Amino acid sequence: MKPDFSLIPEPDKSTEQRKPLTKKQRAELALRQGGICGCGECGQKLDHAREGTIDEHWNPLGLTGTNDLENRRLLRAPCAAAKTQGQDMPRIVKAKAQGGETGQWARRQKNGSQIKSRPDPWPKQKRAWPKGRGFGR
Repeated sequence: MKPDFSLIPEPDKSTEQRKPLTKKQRAELALRQGGICGCGECGQKLDHAREGTIDEHWNPLGLTGTNDLENRRLLRAPCAAAKTQGQDMPRIVKAKAQGGETGQWARRQKNGSQIKSRPDPWPKQKRAWPKGRGFGR
């Protein structure tokens, strides 16, 4: 029996492409954050020359995020890598699996193959004797 996927919404194929920030937008983000890393955990000052800064999407593009300035934060490079690997990637993988974009079912849909039943280990054989208990002759 095939599972009912009618309750799961279709995966959104219109994910926005990442757009780089202009110098003006980057300066505006830095001022809005007060020169502090936007991760909310380390509280260290942004040092673009020594560590590098990365503009991160707070809500990732792979999870209905947008390129709006309100969805962006400037993070230190180590904090950005930790956020991407520790939070964003597992959430994106889970969302794709729940949406049917990955996994065995998606591969079968893509390749066009169907589930084939296993052969019966005890095939039915023709009996030499009549069916029933012999009372209906």
